[in-house]
Amino acid sequence: MRRQFWESGVWEIRQRNIFILPNRYGFYAGFLVLSSFAMGYKVQNNFILLAVIFLFLVFMLSLIAGVRNLQGLQVDVRIAPYYFADQAQQIHLNFTKSTPAFAIMLISDLQSFELDLSQGASSVVVKVGHFGRGVYGVPPIKLVSNFPLGIAVTWSWLNPPGQIIVAPIPNELPLGQYVRGHPMLPKADTKQRQQMDRADDLGDLRDYRPDDPPKRIDWNRFAATREMLVREYSNHAQGELVLSQPNGDLEAALSYLAGGLRVAQHHATAARMILNGIEYRVYGQSDREKAYYALALAQ
Repeated sequence: MRRQFWESGVWEIRQRNIFILPNRYGFYAGFLVLSSFAMGYKVQNNFILLAVIFLFLVFMLSLIAGVRNLQGLQVDVRIAPYYFADQAQQIHLNFTKSTPAFAIMLISDLQSFELDLSQGASSVVVKVGHFGRGVYGVPPIKLVSNFPLGIAVTWSWLNPPGQIIVAPIPNELPLGQYVRGHPMLPKADTKQRQQMDRADDLGDLRDYRPDDPPKRIDWNRFAATREMLVREYSNHAQGELVLSQPNGDLEAALSYLAGGLRVAQHHATAARMILNGIEYRVYGQSDREKAYYALALAQ
């Protein structure tokens, strides 16, 4: 038996990706067909032979219907750019089919449940692991069906592309406990430096609280992202967070760095992380993903 591997894009289950075998009820049905045929042939009873032919056709048509039930099902996967070691890792799967499908079970290493494809579409969240820090492949997922008569089991394997990137458990400290400093940008990045200096003058962003005055809400950001954030005016608004790897236990140091990145993200502040002598400048989402990837693989 060969598992079909998912390379990229939307995976469509084709006939060559589907396996089918009779279950115990199918073997009972097959034994009934053979014994009825032997009895009808022995007594030369045409009625019994016609009944045998009918049972055989029902058996074969049920196999064909079982294959057609999975065939043509399209699967799209969405994997988060990173996870943390203190949470179960989940992926989103979107299923679509031009015609309805029935009695399809999704089975992973951690859970199994029936998909509702009666309308030809379904979106589910699947737990794929509870991994510690590191980078992992997505475990294979199995789709199984006993449709239509329950006398045969039909299945197909999914092996979504991508990686499960698990960063350390973040140890988040209050913003004031982090070292702050202006970003060390190249001279060519004068415009970016000016933008970040203006952000420092305005203060750090944080989530809105009911007792905050409306005038402190960042309405421009709210119009763009629908996030209710306010400016935090304090002496802590001094530039980016400087996150240097502490001495001592490696996992504790990595948790400190991961927590600092989380705090910087919460406050919409840039960060500069130094890990194993390498500096990571975190000014946006792509930079943040690279930093968490480095933390996941750090030794």
